[in-house]
Amino acid sequence: MLAGGLRLSVVTATLNRRGWLARCVESVAAQDHPDKEHIVVDGASTDGTLEYLQDAARRHPHLRFVSGPDDGPSQAMNKGLALASGAVLGVLGDDDAYLPGALTTVARAFAEAPGAGLVSGGCDFVDNQGALRFTQTASFTSRRDLIECWRYWGTRICLPAAATFFSREALQSAGPFDERHRYAMDYDHWIRLTERFPVRTLGHTLARFRYDQGSLSHAPTPHQWRETLAISRAHWGPAWTPGHWAFLASYLWFYRRPHFFLWLRGR
Repeated sequence: MLAGGLRLSVVTATLNRRGWLARCVESVAAQDHPDKEHIVVDGASTDGTLEYLQDAARRHPHLRFVSGPDDGPSQAMNKGLALASGAVLGVLGDDDAYLPGALTTVARAFAEAPGAGLVSGGCDFVDNQGALRFTQTASFTSRRDLIECWRYWGTRICLPAAATFFSREALQSAGPFDERHRYAMDYDHWIRLTERFPVRTLGHTLARFRYDQGSLSHAPTPHQWRETLAISRAHWGPAWTPGHWAFLASYLWFYRRPHFFLWLRGR
């Protein structure tokens, strides 16, 4: 299929973030890809978000929205995915934005590699004023390295969430986001998506991710890291298998190694 014939669906979950949402919505509207839709799931905001979305939907025919209470971001994103009709889907934070041409680049990548389940590109991390702080480049070596996040995230593995897209076929195989997760739901989803489908990484920077005060990912909490590690452990396999013990050994070696060497030096 030609890249222009692929419908791309973007899902955004929001709650009382009217001040940031416009940048997100307008960045999708500015994309030159001819067949796109943007679904915004609002969790019953009280800050004028609904009025903004009503106005934006009148100006942008590709924009649809629903508003009502939900049980957190995972459930909100699943609502959006259930409404989406695209062959390719992406999840964009309400304070993040796509760079010009991003959706066209992603559609072309999927058209050139129709068996791919995920396509990921680079992402600029910016402060609250929009100034660039740093850029993450997408990289992916193997699903095993993805599970072994304590060793390889940020080196062998980097899938910037705002710049990562997945195919409908992969979504149907892996299922929606696990609504038990509140922080690392995308990490769990990627592990499930890559069980059967390959990943393609791009050298293009596709998105801008707000990384500053007020951003959920700016200062990761112990809760976030515990959830990430719990997700990883859930994919180690049964406890009696060699694979499970290999992951456990890697984890213990990574975190206990400094203590081990200090112990040796003190002998």
